[in-house]
Amino acid sequence: MKILHVLLTRMPIPPLKYGGTERVVWALYKGQKELGHDVKFLTKHQNQHPDSLLYNPSHSLESQVEGWADVVHFHFLFRGELSTPFVCTTHNQQITPAVFPKNTIFLGRLHAERSGGEAYVYNGLYWDDYGKPNVNQPSNYIHFLANAKYKDKNLKDSVEIARQANKNLHIIGSKRYCLKWRKDGKYQPYLYRGNDLTFYGMLGGDKKNQVIRNSQALIFPVLNYEAFGLAMIESLYLGCPVIGSQCGSLPELINPDVGISTDSKSEMVEVLKNIGQFSRQRCHDYARETFNHLVMSRNYLYYYEKVLNGYALHDRAPEVTQHIPYDFVLKG
Repeated sequence: MKILHVLLTRMPIPPLKYGGTERVVWALYKGQKELGHDVKFLTKHQNQHPDSLLYNPSHSLESQVEGWADVVHFHFLFRGELSTPFVCTTHNQQITPAVFPKNTIFLGRLHAERSGGEAYVYNGLYWDDYGKPNVNQPSNYIHFLANAKYKDKNLKDSVEIARQANKNLHIIGSKRYCLKWRKDGKYQPYLYRGNDLTFYGMLGGDKKNQVIRNSQALIFPVLNYEAFGLAMIESLYLGCPVIGSQCGSLPELINPDVGISTDSKSEMVEVLKNIGQFSRQRCHDYARETFNHLVMSRNYLYYYEKVLNGYALHDRAPEVTQHIPYDFVLKG
């Protein structure tokens, strides 16, 4: 099968440092190639990779994806018309009323249900890029992995929980002083003080993986409807249990063997005080077996076959019919 992935960002594939969706597309490329398919990807970045195609803004997108592929996989909501069969993955949770294309694929069961759909595929990553996990001797800290300027990533509660559990906190994705986004669209400064906090700013590649693999756990008390959450499966793969909220995909992805999903800060604190109850090997095995590039690739191939045979992935277009509540708080 000839497969064309389309992701119109300016970041490289494979990503050099950052880029969540880019890492997923790279994993799909690697997986589908391993399964014997002919795969290319179209981006706005001038990649040197032999299977990379460069988007030309002077020409229509449709003209650039027609002709070579048996199936086109858009990594955004494509609403145009093609003669080539196609699917599109939405990598975000829509929280305002919207209608999706009939061949939309979501990132999990809860993501699909909240969006009025059924078809979903869990994200996977190409684990060879992550090195070996640390399943035996983590250092005396936990980590936070998100862009902390967004309030719903919830660095505030993460700091409070870590301090109550007497854990140092290493923060990937923020500096000690930064601008924080507000709901009115403006930014306000924030500053976190304390020798128990280590800030790395934006970190990628081996440096990021090294911080994660030596951590005792990921603290992930997000306050939004995250469609998936790559930070969780990266941390699990490198040996870290996930201590998080009940928002987004956490109730679906985090089982009692590899962490907790709760709306109680005090429960998170108690679990962190006894973090040794989790097997780091089990965390690693769960991520490696469930969220890898080959599992994801095979699951997408199932949906490709459906559209190649002339079937839509949903009987009717998935739809968010009303605003999804978005103001979450954790209990004490």
